[in-house]
Amino acid sequence: MSMSVQDVLDLPALYEMKLRAGQRNVHKTVRWFYVAENEGIADWIEGGELVFVTGINYVRDENNLLALLEQASLRNVSGLVVMTGEKYIHDIPPSVIQRAEELQLPLIEHPYSLKMIEVTHIIGTRLVQLSQVKKSAQDVLTQLLMGDYPSLETIQLRAKHLDLPVLGNHAIAVFKLSNMQALFQCSEKSQESQLYQLKQQCYELLDNWCKQHQQVFPVIRQGDQFTAVLSLDQYSLEDWMKALSSLIEHMNTLDAELKIFAGLSNEVNSAVAFQRGFWEASQAQDIALDVQAENGVCLYRDLGILKLLKAIPNKTVIQQFMQETVGMLLLSDKKHPYLLLETLDAVLKENGNLAASAQRLGIHRNTLNQRIQKIESLTGQVISHANFRLNASVALLIWHMTH
Repeated sequence: MSMSVQDVLDLPALYEMKLRAGQRNVHKTVRWFYVAENEGIADWIEGGELVFVTGINYVRDENNLLALLEQASLRNVSGLVVMTGEKYIHDIPPSVIQRAEELQLPLIEHPYSLKMIEVTHIIGTRLVQLSQVKKSAQDVLTQLLMGDYPSLETIQLRAKHLDLPVLGNHAIAVFKLSNMQALFQCSEKSQESQLYQLKQQCYELLDNWCKQHQQVFPVIRQGDQFTAVLSLDQYSLEDWMKALSSLIEHMNTLDAELKIFAGLSNEVNSAVAFQRGFWEASQAQDIALDVQAENGVCLYRDLGILKLLKAIPNKTVIQQFMQETVGMLLLSDKKHPYLLLETLDAVLKENGNLAASAQRLGIHRNTLNQRIQKIESLTGQVISHANFRLNASVALLIWHMTH
């Protein structure tokens, strides 16, 4: 529904164009095209363009082509197309091909016999067509996720016409930016523009990632949230969890302050199940953010009691339970106020194994025993008692979710 570099190469009328380097990134989305007529291109592109270099209005030697590659890579263009022939640029120098491969920037050779006006017309027309199809597909998917469609028969017919396999086996993934307040702590007016660019980068990364994994549903963008539909035909939920973790790790490199958290739903295998899947993924994403999930993603199926805690509408009841169970362990007047809470958490995670708990905390066994005595004194409970361990485990989950 959006055009990639590979899609351009696959157009029947453009079979003479040949990929010379950057095979790994041919899935990159082509937003539009740009014909380079100046010495450099950095000031004239915004990212996502397929840049054509002709040599007609500016002499392009080897050094200039190498410089254009660097600028194209920095500005995140989709690919560089170099027109070759007898009159202007005779051929692409080996050093340029080698550098494009190092940058993994798609480099395409375009013979002058293939007229530029025909090429740009073909690409432009196809881009417009795909844009219209993509908008329709996004509209259908949004209605499915929200459960807001005129009738089940109508939405299924629209999906069929758009080749969206709503009756297949899928999972819904919801991604969200967090800690945005860190971006606005300074008073510079450019922060809003920076946030917009960051959202755009996240969207493009996710869109390209979905293309790499041959996913047919479009990515939905709603403010600082993104939704993707992932097929379960060849990948299991566990496979997708690993893949999402790697993707989030990459997305988090875009900005040191902002973090991405995601949630993955249970299986979705009918049109009416998309709304449920979206709700599950949203809940899992919220909890991934609340507990600051180490790999950035939570699977709804694995949330356990957190599902119940998240579903309780009166959050005061949850906070009161936590306060009554472990609140007395918060030492607000001390240098390390969470010391006892973290100690209890470690003991419970190690199922009461004190040697393993001491190792987890990096303390001596005697120090751990002293802390346990303090915990039992303050709570009036014995850590070895099953009922207290259950209540404390739930209370600590709440504490993690709210801190």
